[in-house]
Amino acid sequence: MELEAGKAQLDHFQQGLTAAVLGRDEQGNLIRKAGIMGIVLSDGVVFPEDPIVVELPPEPHFPLERV
Repeated sequence: MELEAGKAQLDHFQQGLTAAVLGRDEQGNLIRKAGIMGIVLSDGVVFPEDPIVVELPPEPHFPLERV
């Protein structure tokens, strides 16, 4: 997804969402503060009150590259 197209989609979903998930470092490089990567262990219907478990891999952690 191109960055500008993604911004429009995010802000259409909720105004200000782009600003919440994108930033810049001291050198002006784009920092993506959010992303989706995971493993689904079972299928079925997900309800709002269902718990979600997050297990981080062992350190060291590295930022993912854009794909």
